Amino acid sequence: MTAARPVSRQEAEILLQPLMHFARVALAVSGGPDSLALMHLAARWRAGRDDGPELTVLTVDHGLRPGSRDEAAMVGRAASAFSLPHTILTWEGHGDVVTGVQAKAREARYDLMAAHACRHDIGALVTAHHLDDQAETFLMRLKRGSGLDGLAAIPEQGAWGPLTLLRPLLDLPKARLVASAGEAGFAFATDPSNADTRFERARLRGATDAFATLGLTPEAVALSAKRLRRARVALDGAAQDFLDRHAQTSAAGFAVIDQAALAAVPEEIALRALSRLLASVGGGEDPVRLAKLEALLASLKAQPEKTHTLGRCRLAPHTGGHNGQLGIFREMRRGGLPVVKLEPGQGALWDNRFRVALGPGARSPIILRALGEPGWRQLRELEALPEDLPRLAARTLPACFRDETLICLPDFGQEALFGTPSLRHEERLDCQAVFLRGTLSAQGGMPQRR
Repeated sequence: MTAARPVSRQEAEILLQPLMHFARVALAVSGGPDSLALMHLAARWRAGRDDGPELTVLTVDHGLRPGSRDEAAMVGRAASAFSLPHTILTWEGHGDVVTGVQAKAREARYDLMAAHACRHDIGALVTAHHLDDQAETFLMRLKRGSGLDGLAAIPEQGAWGPLTLLRPLLDLPKARLVASAGEAGFAFATDPSNADTRFERARLRGATDAFATLGLTPEAVALSAKRLRRARVALDGAAQDFLDRHAQTSAAGFAVIDQAALAAVPEEIALRALSRLLASVGGGEDPVRLAKLEALLASLKAQPEKTHTLGRCRLAPHTGGHNGQLGIFREMRRGGLPVVKLEPGQGALWDNRFRVALGPGARSPIILRALGEPGWRQLRELEALPEDLPRLAARTLPACFRDETLICLPDFGQEALFGTPSLRHEERLDCQAVFLRGTLSAQGGMPQRR
């Protein structure tokens, strides 16, 4: 068998061109050959240009196995050789995970990197997903009976909260990335879980040769996924047109949609519209499974007056607008919403929905947490909220506290919505919040896993 050739400078120039749209870009590097090859290619590409983004390297230490910290430190040394800044992000919650370890670790990894990007004004995260990953994802979803979106597998571009995800190496086989890592002289780490047959993806890798004898090579499978993504783009466009006509989102983090229009539109478009609204308002990154969306749509048609919960959202008839509107609100969960400490001059990603920044003139830190029911009642008594802001939306807004004292709501950039953000306190905080999901089309299409 002919040895795989490393990725050339000319190929990298074309593949990495999407990075030029961002001022600051982070590279997700775990220490395996794929991500080390990405770092090598990106550093070489950037060094050969007079312009381009600032590059930084992020490594997440999940703490799931001995030596993980040493592997992260190894990445730091490799990044230093390219004069690239490197940050290790640590997952503190792994000790509480009993089941679904890989899925929870993936979610934690992206959450940590998105929060870091928000604090440091990084617009995009680049990952080293490749053609073999694409083929494995297609087959895993085929086994589950996924629809078109699931079989379209991994997109070249996606989003995690405010962070754009770029996957420029999707058309390259893993062997070429290993060759590129070898060309750069890297000593890379091997994750034992990649060969652990308790995990589905590892079992698929073990069956690669058997699939190949049937003609199911990674290249053939990935080509099917690529063609299905083309169909998905067209359907996503139709769903966005429908939302533009029949739905609205608010800076207060909720959405409304015309129920009659939702019931009348072709089912595929309705499902996509619902999926986008749930992702927008709920802030979740794992898309709602197709079977659950189908059940939700059927119930909404049969019982439009009923309240539902799905995808971290509460769906209920919206009485604040025209008759026949369905409201989609962030669900107030029993365990509460996130609590974040903000220092003066600091920004943070809150609930994966709002980017919040505290001005440098604040006299001390504030605690950012959901307004809640008591806070909502207090603001209504002070006439600090508009009459038409639904209670379900208001109580899940980020609010500024010191100890248990409500200081203010951030300024959401809509004076007509909230007026002055401060309450009856001496200090007037400069605190800004932006609802990141307000533009539904910014999601880069319907979430891919169904």
